[in-house]
Amino acid sequence: MKVNYKPTGTSRMGAPKQWEVWLADTPFGETGKKRCAVVVAKRTPAGYTIHEVIPMSLKGGKDVAVSDLIRAGQDRPVAVRTGTSAVVQNSAFVQKMGSLTEADISKIITSKQ
Repeated sequence: MKVNYKPTGTSRMGAPKQWEVWLADTPFGETGKKRCAVVVAKRTPAGYTIHEVIPMSLKGGKDVAVSDLIRAGQDRPVAVRTGTSAVVQNSAFVQKMGSLTEADISKIITSKQ
């Protein structure tokens, strides 16, 4: 039996890994729908826990500034909003943008405790 397999969506790029920065369709925003950059915090049986990447001008209390913008795939100063998170499915991810440095990961873990 011949099977025609045609990968679509993020399966061609591989599944998102922890601490990568992705462009994704998220439940953030006033309308409950927003395409924005996110950091993949962890993978759970329910989906992927993500944190929103925001402009540095909106940075608040527990938000963590990203130190290496080029590695994270960003062109402007940004921060990771650690105070709020969401769970999304694999189909929400559009494109991989980059990843975080070990220093940024440590700051995020510390701010969540």
